[in-house]
Amino acid sequence: MSIIERAFRVAVKALTLEERMGLSLKSAMDRARRMLSESGRQPLGLAYRLVFEVVKRKALVDYILDKVLGESLLKTSETVKQVMRLLVYEFKLNPARSLETGETSKALRRMLSPDGYKLCIRLLAKLKALPLDTLLPEPGSLEYLSVLTSNPRWLVEYSLRTLGAWNGLRFLKSLLDEPSTYLRLNTLKASEDEILRSLREESVRLAKVKGLKHVYKVASFRKPIVMSRLYRKGLVYIQDLSSCLAVEVSEVKPGLTVVDVCAAPGAKTSYLAQLMNNTGLIVSIELSKERAGLWLREVSRMGVSNAYLILTDASRAPPLKLKADIVLVDPPCSGTGVFHRNPSVKWRMNLKDVRRFSELQLSMLLSYADLVKPGGYMVYSTCSITVEENEMVVEKFLNLNPEFEVDPLTGVIGEPGLRGFKECRRLYPHLHGCNGFFIARLVRTAG
Repeated sequence: MSIIERAFRVAVKALTLEERMGLSLKSAMDRARRMLSESGRQPLGLAYRLVFEVVKRKALVDYILDKVLGESLLKTSETVKQVMRLLVYEFKLNPARSLETGETSKALRRMLSPDGYKLCIRLLAKLKALPLDTLLPEPGSLEYLSVLTSNPRWLVEYSLRTLGAWNGLRFLKSLLDEPSTYLRLNTLKASEDEILRSLREESVRLAKVKGLKHVYKVASFRKPIVMSRLYRKGLVYIQDLSSCLAVEVSEVKPGLTVVDVCAAPGAKTSYLAQLMNNTGLIVSIELSKERAGLWLREVSRMGVSNAYLILTDASRAPPLKLKADIVLVDPPCSGTGVFHRNPSVKWRMNLKDVRRFSELQLSMLLSYADLVKPGGYMVYSTCSITVEENEMVVEKFLNLNPEFEVDPLTGVIGEPGLRGFKECRRLYPHLHGCNGFFIARLVRTAG
């Protein structure tokens, strides 16, 4: 069985699981791999690339399929439909196409029924003959923008209305781009110079991120960083610069008492510990037992010794009597700022979900406000670009807690917040090369 056929079989199974069961791409790929007993690095790598790109561009892929085949799609099996999605991406939308038509055709002949095979060959012929612009909706319409950027219509309308036509369109287009990878160097285990030297030896090339202490952008690498010796030893952590910024603006110092709310998988906890030199106290709050397991593995890998985990619902009163210098709240959110990393989520999210998340986020801020000492900070962050989950949550919190006020974030990367909250920070993929993110630092001015 060829690499292409093995990859297509895994990809078809993963796409079906993602669509039918609502699984994340990682979960769908893991399950598909196990169900088909596939362990080859090349077929799995190809399958993951195809699945990720197809789901990211699902609106565009499906529109082209419907345009080319029309009613013929209604008669196809689930397997043939998923195969055709893979073909549309690879042979029409992928500028760096790596699959050869003849080898792909051979794989399809082995995988599909005669009728399904003929339909796919017909599709390939039409994809080759028809220019892309003839397969798109009428330019200028909302449907055109939704299909072209491959985003749900509600997000297109929301982004254009909230960010303006120019920035809204740039944001939507950026969700199709390959996201940058950032590394945080873990000085709890070695000096930064030692880690940089070891990374060079493993052919990892980095560029320093200005304004952040231990954060670098990955320029190139020879093999996946998670497979490197340095990753296994906890010398590096793959963490977006936006997440690192949320920790650094807390101005955490050695010896302080910190509460990290919704702490799993441990990115912020481990960075807090690093900036605190493993002194003081970090209390991490997490609800999910499964995610708590991830937290335990990550803080252990990173050499953290001053953090403790409590399993509890962060939307309720905390089971703590301490007073904290800093409380970080990074609650569940719609993830609109990371749709380029988790594209399956955007097809299941809507504005009702955004409003539901905003209620949960406010409840968590209210639950943990009393733990903050006078003069202490509460740092609120989300990986969402919606005002409902960001500025509006902060506004409601301040109305209910007059002893807090927004502390200006100056001299740091990002754009000013919306709705008059210029002291907060917003980050966008198209402007800052990172996740879409929001950060507010709230200072307690009275007891």
